[in-house]
Amino acid sequence: MEQNTLIRLRSVILELLDEFVRICDENSLTYFITAGTLLGAVRHKGFIPWDDDLDVAMPRKDYEKFLDIYHNIENTKYYVQSYRSPENTFCHYEPYAKLCKKGTIFAESGKDEKKYCGIWIDIFPYDNCFFFLARLHTKLVKFTWRLYRIKAHIDIHQNKRTRLLVKLLCKLFTLQFCKTLQKQLYLLFNKCNTNYITFFSGKYGYKKETHKISEIYPLSKIYFEGKYYYAPGNWDMFLKTLYGNYMELPPVEQQISHEPKYIIFDESTRHTN
Repeated sequence: MEQNTLIRLRSVILELLDEFVRICDENSLTYFITAGTLLGAVRHKGFIPWDDDLDVAMPRKDYEKFLDIYHNIENTKYYVQSYRSPENTFCHYEPYAKLCKKGTIFAESGKDEKKYCGIWIDIFPYDNCFFFLARLHTKLVKFTWRLYRIKAHIDIHQNKRTRLLVKLLCKLFTLQFCKTLQKQLYLLFNKCNTNYITFFSGKYGYKKETHKISEIYPLSKIYFEGKYYYAPGNWDMFLKTLYGNYMELPPVEQQISHEPKYIIFDESTRHTN
């Protein structure tokens, strides 16, 4: 990605972050920066030099409240895509939400043009779990999510050995049942004192995505791109769990950003330039 485009993209992302924080502050919602954003804050005091996205996390109850609030906001420059969005939108089947800016487009490679969304930040919901059950619990969540995607014709199962079983399961269960089951699996232990919290749909696997609640709360504040934002209280342990030796830079060949087909910063000028 060209440097000027990256700088401009990050400016919009920071604008979205501040809008997200504004809503959280005004409504007493808990959030913390996570994943590569937290790593960038600790290691670089801002974005990882080659990074072009931003991740925040919320406990499930605050995540749902945030969706309640934002899906009812009018006259705003931003919008949320989540499982509550209409079924023809990009994110209705994703296990997390995106806060996007209206009038922008981030055209992801491999995505249908109808499903492009605006420049966004990711919002990850964290749920309670028991560590000794985390592996099974995560597998069940991901299986029901996968089943939903196949049932909705979003994915095609490539494994011939399990394709027949998946087809049978798809016939047995309705789309709404798959969606409801997945949601209930997320919430299964949220009323229990589990001592652990996780992002079930994280890409790093249950061992790295699962953290002691005492390592996250009480939250701390950390410097990121000129401002302070909430972060896990023991961000050092959080990052070690997620990345291991997080202060060591990855090899140059792994220092890559997303490479979209194109980015539009002002859709009103799309057909006039």
